[in-house]
Amino acid sequence: MAQILPIRFQEHLQLQNLGVNPANIGFSYLTMESDKFICIREKVGEQNQVVIVDLSDPTNPIRRPISADSAIMNPTSKVIALKGRGCM
Repeated sequence: MAQILPIRFQEHLQLQNLGVNPANIGFSYLTMESDKFICIREKVGEQNQVVIVDLSDPTNPIRRPISADSAIMNPTSKVIALKGRGCM
């Protein structure tokens, strides 16, 4: 008898195809809030930036400069929370 899995896995996109450096795809750099947004912190040259991928429109990632240590999106609106040096 086939066992029913509690979670269904399905690939929706490849972050590398959106220009995200593979070194920044991992638990230290990436957050996923619900099924709506993915936030990736990355460094391009000397500039730190956040890449926001709206999964309803994944072909248009938003890139913004930041100086934070971590970033996460609000699951219901386009509001980002940044944390840096113990401040939120």
